[in-house]
Amino acid sequence: MIKIEYRVLGKTGLRISAVGFGGIPIQRVDEKGAMALVDSLIEHGVNFIDTARLYTNSEELLGKALEGRRDKFVLATKSMARTAEAMRAEIDESLRNLRTDYIDLYQIHNIPEGQIDAACASGGLVEALLEAKAAGKIGHIGLTAHSTESFKRAIELDFVETIMFPYNIVERQGEELIALCAEKNIGFICMKPLAGGAIEDAEIAIRFIVSNPAVTVVIPGMADAAEIAQNVSATSNTSPLNAEEQKKIADIKESLGTNFC
Repeated sequence: MIKIEYRVLGKTGLRISAVGFGGIPIQRVDEKGAMALVDSLIEHGVNFIDTARLYTNSEELLGKALEGRRDKFVLATKSMARTAEAMRAEIDESLRNLRTDYIDLYQIHNIPEGQIDAACASGGLVEALLEAKAAGKIGHIGLTAHSTESFKRAIELDFVETIMFPYNIVERQGEELIALCAEKNIGFICMKPLAGGAIEDAEIAIRFIVSNPAVTVVIPGMADAAEIAQNVSATSNTSPLNAEEQKKIADIKESLGTNFC
């Protein structure tokens, strides 16, 4: 069995695998398939799971599959709620769906820069997250973004412990901000490592990402045990990218351009 690397998720202090489970593809399997996926995650040492309220039945499938072994995972989810009342309801719904009394990381999902001030204002959704954290319903608070403007604002927010942002061979617009996350001890979660499926060579794509020491964890979507094994192998290969691999990366970047997310 390949030895997986573990890293500390920034100021959360959580020790997680360098590759995590992205929860979107689990929507395509049934309960038996979800159970098999979680079995494979345990077998390969993957202990970080990320899902979202938005991913239809992803939370429910994971909740059933995690029963009796919840303590083996660092569990993250996220919500598109934009008010305190809605966020409170979403957190409680996530707890029910995931069949747990705590969620390690709860994230504000895909918030535009123009909505951040309202979120942080008195009575805003951040208050609901802080209340849930104080009550022990959630352990840590993060934020996901798709624009560099939101990313920049998030880095300056004291309550933000992790940031999720697209980063891959062709989308490198966040590289300077990812480095700043490392300086500020903010955990960086890499989403869209294959540029939404546009990059076909998963191994070279993931090796490129984990070669950046500022990336804490990469979360490719994985729908079967073979993909889990492949991604763990790629993440665990820490040898420097050779000239041939560097050329392949350059060719991918040239052929696909940069505008994906």
